[in-house]
Amino acid sequence: MAAGLAYPQAGAPQGPRVVSPEVLPDKQVAFRLLAPKANSVVLNGNWDNGTNIAMTKDDQGVWSVTVGPLGEQLWGYSFNVDGLRVLDPGDGEYQRDGNRYDSLLMISGPGSDAWQFKPEVPHGAMQAIWYPSPILKEKERRMYVYTPPGYNTGNARYPVLYLLHGGGGDEDAWTTMGRANVILDNLLAAGKIKPMIVVMPNGNATQVVSQGYAYGPTPPLRPVTAPAPPPVQAAQATQNRPPAAPPSPGGTAQRTPPDLPAYEGSYPQSLVKEIIPFVEKNFRVLANKENRAIAGLSMGGMHTLMATNNNPDLFSWIAVFSMGEQDSAENAAAWRRSRQPA
Repeated sequence: MAAGLAYPQAGAPQGPRVVSPEVLPDKQVAFRLLAPKANSVVLNGNWDNGTNIAMTKDDQGVWSVTVGPLGEQLWGYSFNVDGLRVLDPGDGEYQRDGNRYDSLLMISGPGSDAWQFKPEVPHGAMQAIWYPSPILKEKERRMYVYTPPGYNTGNARYPVLYLLHGGGGDEDAWTTMGRANVILDNLLAAGKIKPMIVVMPNGNATQVVSQGYAYGPTPPLRPVTAPAPPPVQAAQATQNRPPAAPPSPGGTAQRTPPDLPAYEGSYPQSLVKEIIPFVEKNFRVLANKENRAIAGLSMGGMHTLMATNNNPDLFSWIAVFSMGEQDSAENAAAWRRSRQPA
């Protein structure tokens, strides 16, 4: 019998049960897919040289390929069957980034220890919390809140980290993709961080709840007329704007940075005026600047800068990850997603 295959008893109508992915002792990985009627199957993974890896079909209709060895990491992958992108039916792990789904593969070892689930360590709790948002014109929106082990049985107060996702994600991203709760549990058990509450809101202003749940996908973007920024921010935007660049030798004028985006009516304002007060009212937090932190990835980095630049006395700890230039197309689109509907 071929490795990774389990054949049913004689007379059974189904084909072989396929084991996929199978991590081999040398950290090579065998991928398999039962698709007897397919003409072409390729594997795509987010490791180096992981694009359009051809798979071969055996006489049972099972397509397979072995890759690697792969590093100790959490890898995303999918199959392409006759031009159709599909997940691995043999793999119960997946991640979602907006409307993009990938199957997940964990290569365990010291390098991936921080995000490897460990049943023996104490675990915190993840809650899906609803809160009102008049600023974004939504009766209720949803966010995830992580509370550390011991929160529900004690009376201690904790510092808070507001963790903001990137473009394409939502409040589900830091746990489904980033395993934030697993990492927090492991770091706490190792004594590498202090117990904290972590708040993961939905940075898409037009979404009530992440797509795939009760309210479906993100509504389409609608035209928005942004209100003028407050006088202080408007003055700062004018003062900080560099003079127009002279034409380049080829005669084409260089771009200058755009005005600072309006803060009023935005998701970052909702974060400061609605989410933080809600959290500090409903959770046992240390509600002062020294115990309040914020961090954001990509689009969340822009949201972090907007929230902190407009409220310099609110956070003592600020982090921005992989944020592009403010006038890039990605951040322009992110800014539109952060706006309330007209």
